[in-house]
Amino acid sequence: MEPLIEKLSVGGIKLSPELIQIHLLPDSAAAVNQVFRRLADFRVNLTLVSLEATAGPLTGVFTISAEDRLSAESALQPFKGAFEMLSPVGALTIFPHRSQPALIGGLLSVLGAAGLPVYGLASSLSALTVTTDYRRLDQAVAAVCRLVDLPDNHAPFRPEFRVKQL
Repeated sequence: MEPLIEKLSVGGIKLSPELIQIHLLPDSAAAVNQVFRRLADFRVNLTLVSLEATAGPLTGVFTISAEDRLSAESALQPFKGAFEMLSPVGALTIFPHRSQPALIGGLLSVLGAAGLPVYGLASSLSALTVTTDYRRLDQAVAAVCRLVDLPDNHAPFRPEFRVKQL
């Protein structure tokens, strides 16, 4: 029997379609602006971006739609060896998180207890997003729902339609 925990109130949870996570390796010579320019030239949309420069040049992680994999591979050909691709990845976004510090720790705890990998974690003023194995997103939602309290009228977890910018 699970111990009783006080659930944290959130506004909703959204799940992404299948994604590919790309990690720009910190010791590569690839400049982030050049990588992003090439992806833009090949019309590859970045769905999540997390950059850092604490140990040297700007580097980071970003995700793209799985259907853009071939275009991204072509765009990134000049940077071979400067990045790693991880797939299939899915993003689980909790919003709004209302600056609840316990949410990040609780999220990592419930995902870890469920044996789910955490490939990335990003936060904005209104959302907390974790990337994990796409094939296990339903398990991730079940684990997170043990931690959070959703409103009765929350939106569906998965998008009902998809808009693609041309």
